[in-house]
Amino acid sequence: MTSKGQGAVASSTISSGVPPELPGAPTNVAISNIGPRSVTLQFRPGYDGKTSISRWQVEAQVGTQGESEDWVLIHQLPNEPNARAMVVPTLNPYTFYSFRMRQVNIVGTSPPSLPSRKIQTLQAPPDMFPANVTLRTASQTSLWVRWVPLLEMAYNGNPESVGYKIRYVRSDGKGESLTHVIHDRVEREYTIENLEEWTEYSVQVVAFNSIGTGPWSPAVVARTRESVSSSGPSNVSALATTSSSILVRWSEIAESERNGLILGYKILYKEKDSDNPPYFWLVEGNASRSVQLTNLGKYVLYEIQVLAFTRIGDGVASTPAILERTLDDVPGPPVGILFPEVRTTSVRLIWQPPAAPNGIILAYQITHRLNTTNANTATVDVLNPSVRQYTATGLRPESVYLFRITAQTRKGWGEAAEALVVTTEKRDRPQPPSKPGVLQEDVKSRNVLLTWEPGSDGLSPVRYYTIQTRELPKGRWVVHSASISHNATSAVVDRLKPFTSYKFRVKATNDIGDSEYSEESESLTTLQAAPDDSPLVLSVTPHTTTSVLIRWQAPTEDKINGILLGFRIRYRELVYDGMRSFTVHNIKNPDAKWAELTSTYMIRNLSEPTLSQYELDNLNKHKRYEIKKSACTTPLREGPASVPPGGVCGKKQCPQLHRRMSRYRLPRRYSWM
Repeated sequence: MTSKGQGAVASSTISSGVPPELPGAPTNVAISNIGPRSVTLQFRPGYDGKTSISRWQVEAQVGTQGESEDWVLIHQLPNEPNARAMVVPTLNPYTFYSFRMRQVNIVGTSPPSLPSRKIQTLQAPPDMFPANVTLRTASQTSLWVRWVPLLEMAYNGNPESVGYKIRYVRSDGKGESLTHVIHDRVEREYTIENLEEWTEYSVQVVAFNSIGTGPWSPAVVARTRESVSSSGPSNVSALATTSSSILVRWSEIAESERNGLILGYKILYKEKDSDNPPYFWLVEGNASRSVQLTNLGKYVLYEIQVLAFTRIGDGVASTPAILERTLDDVPGPPVGILFPEVRTTSVRLIWQPPAAPNGIILAYQITHRLNTTNANTATVDVLNPSVRQYTATGLRPESVYLFRITAQTRKGWGEAAEALVVTTEKRDRPQPPSKPGVLQEDVKSRNVLLTWEPGSDGLSPVRYYTIQTRELPKGRWVVHSASISHNATSAVVDRLKPFTSYKFRVKATNDIGDSEYSEESESLTTLQAAPDDSPLVLSVTPHTTTSVLIRWQAPTEDKINGILLGFRIRYRELVYDGMRSFTVHNIKNPDAKWAELTSTYMIRNLSEPTLSQYELDNLNKHKRYEIKKSACTTPLREGPASVPPGGVCGKKQCPQLHRRMSRYRLPRRYSWM
């Protein structure tokens, strides 16, 4: 190198020791553990060329004799000079293979070993689903599904055993999933028959062989007829306005996605990651594009979606779900206060964060004083938010102290939780409460008001009560609630079944432990309630030119919630001009609510609970009707109305009607619920 830069480089190579040589070929290649996608090769290494082996190579001849004479490198094992066996992965099932090996050192690659015997990997289920699955409407009662068959190399088994399965189910979850099997590996289409009218179906296709089935194709969805919106509203946004309210806005659905007259919107909202079903906020009409959700949890993150609904039902919810958190607020009281250690001059208490933190907890404040009317001094300590216990010292023996614990967020100090403690070492478990009772006027269909008197607290104040219920005659005792307030002498026991007999019992808990359960209450029976389920409409068939015959099945016994007195049929004439276009006669306001577009329901009361069919007569010709059916336990307690099982009475359900009415200008149709 000079001041002008670096000159040309000269180099020489030197070596020391014994010069390495080209390695020899491995020998005695054997095959074991043959599976669908791997085999194990055992072998004896060849001459190593006076240096270590850096890599083992496996080559394969794929296919039957004469099908492929080429040897292909399929696997390498590096950095294992002492290997005597290896697993060869990523093979194809049901495929012929012949293997040979080479070993590699620093000099180069050895000649190949002698070929192994030819083997065939085992069969395996197909690992691909049929491609390009498409679904089209074929008629009012059928769908046409097409797919691209698997290539032969993807069969993974004997070609004679390969076929396809088609699984289809209603998208609304009603009805059972059905499957059709096609024993033909080259088939590429199928028509699904006998479907309900105006119903959305989800269809999947899977390939199978004699070993099993492969993965199902992604679900494809189609409707035999338009009914509900196929997409949710766009541009959904949410803005927290207070600690308990969120303003939700959205844009209308594209005309091509509405599939009917939009009667309103539903806002679906729930706490993020909650397993509970979402709440619904109903917005009637198609004019509004915003709503204020109120009575929400404070400082809670919500998932929010919006869907539109038509007369037939709810459409698809907007995706993805919008996340918005309500504003923070002062916290609720800490919970779970206990005194695990009590001495004559000190106590140790523990607690849990508030059940409703309403924000980020910044600190806890503990105040304690003598529980007397003339106590004029109190001790106050502020603790870090991570602290969950506190020891108070310097207390008076055999005295009652009041402790107050409150939490703090950015918005301030919240509600305090209070607890009493006696500075004594003579504490004991509490005595059981008195026999609980229920007044007759406090008995409802799904809840009762239970009352009791507390027993002795054992010189350790009661922290909470536990209520158990037992369904008669053979039910077991189950815990209804284990968090009843320590100063309560009554509680509403809810989540009960209507028209069902129960017994109740109560126990108390203090810092030492649980009391025995109280004496069982007298048995009582909850009141009747409206049925939880609607009758199942089995069929609606024509009877005359002005009547239809409705057949149904009553709700199951556990859904009636009382003594079944009869049924109620509601029916009304619809004013739609045509089902596909949803054009409305003489409606000038396109944002009109559903109530403005239809006549009021007419009612038929059926007082015979054993009925399973009824002729609905005095109907008008050339008109379309909506029919709902419900069950009644008392004249004032009516269950939910039935929902449309599949649309109007078309050719599949009512072939006689279509033949009978063919001479009229318009087809006669009925829908039922």
